[in-house]
Amino acid sequence: EDYKKGVDFMREAADIAKPYGVTLMLEFARTSRFVASLPTALKMVREVNHPNYRVMMDTYHFWGGISKFEDLELLRDGELHHLHFEDVPAEPIRELQGQPDRRFPGEGIVPLRRIVEVLKRKKYIGAASLELFQAATPALQDVDPYQMATKAKAAIEPLIA
Repeated sequence: EDYKKGVDFMREAADIAKPYGVTLMLEFARTSRFVASLPTALKMVREVNHPNYRVMMDTYHFWGGISKFEDLELLRDGELHHLHFEDVPAEPIRELQGQPDRRFPGEGIVPLRRIVEVLKRKKYIGAASLELFQAATPALQDVDPYQMATKAKAAIEPLIA
């Protein structure tokens, strides 16, 4: 019953967003008790069945949660709307990792290049944004924003080329 209510609320929110040209997104989160995996997010958004409600994916939640690499094949062409793109270390084991364990792309074990290859095949044309938290990169606050953007670009470009 909670899922049905969730779908109804998402559809109502999408109706409200539509006149403003806003697309809402559902992001699954690895620790969520409601939407913790890509398959669940896809199922819910497909039930919403609204052009202004789409799925977004965060590689931290995808790799560190209960989703499987094969779940990417469930995506229909053009269905993904946004991508948070980061990496995670090998240790601690993924079940024990938290927000501070996020890393720059290429600094961990997530098969980012393989994920990008599947997303390209699935006609993903959206953005790939880096989502790090100060706990993951303590010096984040002390770095010039231009230098941080340059580092992010240098980390991401080789993986998406």
